[in-house]
Amino acid sequence: MKKAKFLILPLAAAAALLSACGGGQVNQAPELRGVSDINCLVNTYVDLLDGVAALDEEDGDITPNLEITITPQAEVKDGYALFTQTGEYEVCYEIRDSLGKLARTTVTASVIARDVYREEVCSNGFTVQAGGRTVIEKSGLTGSAYAFEASGNEIAEDVILSRSYTMVSGTEYKFTYNITSSVAGRIKVAADGIAIAELNIVSGENAVTFKHATPSKPSAEGEAPTDNVNIALWLGGLEGPLKASVKSVYTERVQSIGGETLKLKDFNFNGSVEGRFDGTEGYVGVAEGGKGAYVEVTKTSNEIWRGGMFVNTGLPVSAFENYKISFNLFSESQAPYEVVILNGQWGKALKTLYSPANGLNQTEITVNENDGGKLWLYVQCGNRGGRIEISDIEVSLKETGLRREKFAVTPFTVNNGDGIASEYGKVTCNIREFGNDWGNNEIASPDMFLEGSADNYIIEFRAKASQRLNCVFAATESGTWQTFAWRQITLTIEEQTFSVQCDNKNLNDVYRFVWQFGNAENAKHQNVMVEISQIKISLKNDLER
Repeated sequence: MKKAKFLILPLAAAAALLSACGGGQVNQAPELRGVSDINCLVNTYVDLLDGVAALDEEDGDITPNLEITITPQAEVKDGYALFTQTGEYEVCYEIRDSLGKLARTTVTASVIARDVYREEVCSNGFTVQAGGRTVIEKSGLTGSAYAFEASGNEIAEDVILSRSYTMVSGTEYKFTYNITSSVAGRIKVAADGIAIAELNIVSGENAVTFKHATPSKPSAEGEAPTDNVNIALWLGGLEGPLKASVKSVYTERVQSIGGETLKLKDFNFNGSVEGRFDGTEGYVGVAEGGKGAYVEVTKTSNEIWRGGMFVNTGLPVSAFENYKISFNLFSESQAPYEVVILNGQWGKALKTLYSPANGLNQTEITVNENDGGKLWLYVQCGNRGGRIEISDIEVSLKETGLRREKFAVTPFTVNNGDGIASEYGKVTCNIREFGNDWGNNEIASPDMFLEGSADNYIIEFRAKASQRLNCVFAATESGTWQTFAWRQITLTIEEQTFSVQCDNKNLNDVYRFVWQFGNAENAKHQNVMVEISQIKISLKNDLER
């Protein structure tokens, strides 16, 4: 004997079915509300359910049952879509009620690219442009040079290698470009688009030298007037396909001799003091309303110089410059201690003062070619501890007869990795093994000068890894950990584009980007290849405001 089969329906659905078989009530089709065309940015997650609802007369709110498909194909997950290419997409919303009745609506998603603010952020300001029929095949940071390849060049203005410089008004500058070229020929030099020199270069390495004088303009009280001048090399007239690179630029100018310019006065220690107690114990503090600071090591280590206080003056110091530094200092004991002058919190020691006398101390430093950075002081105690106070920091720039400055292209660096390389802007690195702290494994970009409000910008880059890796990306002041962007991301075998929002902070300094990989989850991996490319800063689009 066959068993009877029963179909159990919700009461509303059963009533609708019975009415469809002869009753008065008919099953109503679902209704889609709030569906409209979409305007969005590429590589940004879009909420396809924002303001959207699927309602049914019999079943009620059936929005969770919505099916969304996109043509050309783009993945939809939990109602969100990521469009990886610009263009127009067809987004189809479909919903069926419990009796299978269908409602469908199709809209258009217009996906646009962000406006790029700066693409040369990691090339020390060097850019290359093409005109006429010329094509720039490749360009970007390659090792410690900015390199590019061009084809189709015919006349000088077809290929323009440029960089902007801040120059004192009414002053003559001598420029020396260290540039390599695959072909020989004649080039032009232009300042703000006006030709100022014509020179020969050879195939191979060149030291291209020329002069440019800036016009005079009225001086503001206490400060020399300056101009931002774009210096360009017109290389398009070189014969044949061009491969070229620039490693560095030296500038020289004559200035008055023997004078001093006060660069730092009335320094406030609030927010600028940080203790270091490595195997020791102690504390730091700010005194006299921010005019001074102190460190006291209460428990010492058998190894000396394990406890102390960092002071971030925030003052940039430049290569080839001489500075006079003064401060008041008091040590309550005769225990040994040091004051170390650094070009970054963990940077190079520019000078070390051993147990300086109580009271006013003065010293001078000369910043060598590659030692520019942010001026820090580190007051460190020996293994007898004690309390040390510092106050009244002042820094003066000592002018000499000739001021020289070098604008060098610096490479990407890595902490605990090998095989790091960059070629035309793409960075690759093999990380042999991973530590447990984020900073144990770190890839860092060259320094870059940025200004303006950071929250106007989005930092974008593409990245992948040969094994799945957790990563922290940060944009921070060079020489310290003062971030204006920070985000945890995951790198996979498949290359992805990452867009990182910046904080609401004012930028007017030297910064760098870092990718950190040290953590316990990554520690199970060895010999992982990481690749980072297409690094740029884009403007926030009006769609996001």
